[in-house]
Amino acid sequence: MHYIIDRIESGIAVCNCMATGEDIEVPLSELPPRTKEGNVIKKTDSGYVYDAALTKKRRTDLTARMNRLFASSGS
Repeated sequence: MHYIIDRIESGIAVCNCMATGEDIEVPLSELPPRTKEGNVIKKTDSGYVYDAALTKKRRTDLTARMNRLFASSGS
């Protein structure tokens, strides 16, 4: 399953499951180095791994959505 890092509080990452919308809490010590809010991670048999491609796609999609929103509100 894929999760989005929603926020990090006191050494705990609150992660939102992309499939179900459910939130889970994961200790930062179990996540890849340099984990930050907005990153997409994938749960594997050996732990969590950073999904660079999906993170980039998601950020690109969000930027495009925001640009469309602001462009339409400026009229």
